Amino acid sequence: MRHRPLLPILLSGLLAGCSLFRGEEPDGVLDATDWFEVTPSNGVWDEEYGRTSDPQSCSFRFRVLRETEGLVVEAIVRDDVVVTDDSPFSAEAVRTAACKPWNDDTFQCYFDGDLDGSPDARSQKGTVWGGEYVLTANGVGMSDHSSCPGGFGQKWGGRVYVTREEANACVLDYRLWFSWACLGLPRPPAPEADVTFGFNACVHDDDDGGRADRALYWKGTPAMPYSDESKFQRITLKGRAKK
Repeated sequence: MRHRPLLPILLSGLLAGCSLFRGEEPDGVLDATDWFEVTPSNGVWDEEYGRTSDPQSCSFRFRVLRETEGLVVEAIVRDDVVVTDDSPFSAEAVRTAACKPWNDDTFQCYFDGDLDGSPDARSQKGTVWGGEYVLTANGVGMSDHSSCPGGFGQKWGGRVYVTREEANACVLDYRLWFSWACLGLPRPPAPEADVTFGFNACVHDDDDGGRADRALYWKGTPAMPYSDESKFQRITLKGRAKK
């Protein structure tokens, strides 16, 4: 099925050539985890925001795929109202304080690439392998506290599609790809080698503009679920068996 890109005219200008994988979306997945479902009943709410019991308003599922050159994360997000007022559709604006994508409807990824389980990854000095990667519903991307801050389109990228519209909800398909460098690996691992890392994911939901109304995480505690790597889930992507 061919999906319809969200804001296709604008996306084509900003995201041209942004993929890590030779300018195209990756294919040829080596291995994949199962889909993980995150709903108001089994997810973790960030205490800085509100919450809802309505899965139509805030719920998502995701999976992590392995590529030769890195990782692919795909998320399917249900949202009753899509708002992107804090994410100017300009590559220059993303590099300024004017862009605050975490206040919009977003999907976000967090890695603990070195598996140190830091209780506060943001307090560390020097390079942090992992951190925060944000992709907004209109295709604006930003990374912070990570191995490639501000590196959208360089070591990682992403696109967003509207796959279908349902009663009282819009279904968004987020696709993000990351080089192995985002996990602190200087070169791709051998195809037969397993790769293990800590991982967390969330959606921010904004229904009325301004600050986001809620943030639902897969794992963690209400206090700093984005930064406490000790609560991240360890994921192992299996290598291919040698022929």
